[in-house]
Amino acid sequence: MNEKRFTRRGFLQTSTAVAAGALMPLKNWALAQDPVVNGAAANNHTGYEKVGWKAKPFPMTQVRLKSGPLKEMQERNRVYLFMLPNDRLLHSFRLTAGKSSTAQPLGGWEAPDGELRGHFIGHYLSACALMYASTGDEALRTKAEALVAGLAECQQENGYLSAYPETFYDRLKNYQPVWAPFYTYHKILAGHLDMYTHCGSQSALWTARRMADWAIEWVKPLSDEQLAKVQLTEHGGMNEALFNLYALTGEKKYLDGGLRFEHKDFFNPLAAREDKLANHHTNTNIPKVIGAARGYELTGDERYKTIAEFFWQTVVEHHAWATGATSNGDEGWSEPDTLGTHMAGSGQECCTSYNMMKLTRHLFGWNPEARRMDYFEKLLWNVRAGTQNEEGMFMYYVPTAAGGWKTFGTPTDSFWCCYGTGVEEYAKLVDTIYFQGEDSVYVNQYIASELNWPEKRVRLVQETSFPEEQRTAIVVHAEKPVEFALKVRAPHWAPGIAVSVNGRAEHAVAGADGYLALNRTWKSGDRVEISLPMTLREESLPGSPEIASVAYGPLVLAAGMGRDGLRSELIIGPEGPKLEALAPLSLPEFETAKSASVAWVKKSEDGELRFETVNQAQEFKLKPLYQTMDERYSVYWKRVRG
Repeated sequence: MNEKRFTRRGFLQTSTAVAAGALMPLKNWALAQDPVVNGAAANNHTGYEKVGWKAKPFPMTQVRLKSGPLKEMQERNRVYLFMLPNDRLLHSFRLTAGKSSTAQPLGGWEAPDGELRGHFIGHYLSACALMYASTGDEALRTKAEALVAGLAECQQENGYLSAYPETFYDRLKNYQPVWAPFYTYHKILAGHLDMYTHCGSQSALWTARRMADWAIEWVKPLSDEQLAKVQLTEHGGMNEALFNLYALTGEKKYLDGGLRFEHKDFFNPLAAREDKLANHHTNTNIPKVIGAARGYELTGDERYKTIAEFFWQTVVEHHAWATGATSNGDEGWSEPDTLGTHMAGSGQECCTSYNMMKLTRHLFGWNPEARRMDYFEKLLWNVRAGTQNEEGMFMYYVPTAAGGWKTFGTPTDSFWCCYGTGVEEYAKLVDTIYFQGEDSVYVNQYIASELNWPEKRVRLVQETSFPEEQRTAIVVHAEKPVEFALKVRAPHWAPGIAVSVNGRAEHAVAGADGYLALNRTWKSGDRVEISLPMTLREESLPGSPEIASVAYGPLVLAAGMGRDGLRSELIIGPEGPKLEALAPLSLPEFETAKSASVAWVKKSEDGELRFETVNQAQEFKLKPLYQTMDERYSVYWKRVRG
């Protein structure tokens, strides 16, 4: 076990027993919408929301990826999900429940003596449910249902379910060192909720209710002061999970439970619009803010809205790298605009990007603006794409230090937190491509895909090799002429965006929301062509004007710094690059005039996404970070004025 990680996750965070009694019988499980058929589950919109989304994601079951890089990522992930045997995933749960198991234990963070054991199975259930919604893979759904049944057999009479004993919570209550038991509990609970939401598993919902009842009973006798101390240990998104359970069942105790898990010490400064993020562990706290967003939707509490929106804006403007990712070398935040002094091999924990994307979807739903989806796109292409290798394995960190390199885990002996969010992310790549407004479709992401919109009896097919090409096309297939608005995101990086319909230029202008609205009666065969010109630009690191990155469209470019000394054991297996194993490298330098010119980099003439420096003391080759593998690199440069 990584001791540093244990310390950060376990009991130094500033960022919750009584057994549950007799459980209430299931009653009135009818949802306002069937979660499997029409995807009410995209955000659990089931009639209990006080604040609805102005734009909602189309159900994942109605969107499919077509050939392209994201489809390849999805398929590699699907293979990996099938690769993991249920018996091995259940091993520690069975032993904790006093049952026998002859399965070979998993390693890494899932090892039988690891205190975070069991967290991955929650992510795994979520990933299987999301993959089923994304692909319709019945075999994977069946495998996941069997896993739900196996877990139900391990659930105690009081509702408790985990791969470690309840005594971990005694240590938590007594403020003794323990590695984040509620963090793991949240993942298992959320996995069951996803299995119900996306796969219609009644067994998963029953297990989730009993798990939640146990957690609510455990925190009930704690005073606010005691709970605040317990919350010094990472507890994941327990508030979000309980809010989601309330949205699915209407049982007020789950709403109250979510409110009880609110981490006031972290929320209060955000509610006052104060940036007090420094020295807080990054991924410990982002899930709580997602919970605040969900709380706003269910209660209408404007304080929760302020927390979510102020947090998002603060992170994006003052605590984010060029890729959009956040967290420094200690997996935490530093003072605002000081990232230039915190470059490390262990920067940009992948989990933080996953969770910032989740939060962004909520804010976009409340008020659909292109700037939210610009940020989502930045994370998608720079720190989600490219953090899975050809074998389908995942990364923990995306290095920010010059000379860093990408490292990947192994199939059965890693299971870091970022493995969990990794299997989920690559299972739900369809969830944000298209949103539905009032009689409109938001085209949020440029990804080869197909949208089925049965209410309009229309199918939209997006044809593109983006970002390899600077264009996309949307072809309409309709049973009969149909009127709706096609709203196309105008990215901040493409001021020269142009649109044509059936070969004729449209003089569309982006509205205040940053979308081009094409409102017309569409007929089958109509073709919308969208030109997305990409240009090179410099982006200074906030607070460090002498340090800059280079971007091409939404893509952050990485300068290749060679492969000397890189061995397989440095690339496969470790949590992050062991920079001390190789000679240190300094930030590459570039000389430029005082203007914001990017004349010192040029694109190759062969059409590939390859670049090189021009008229510099040292020559470098560059390519998109997501395409950078098996080499040392730097996404940052030191500016030298000419």
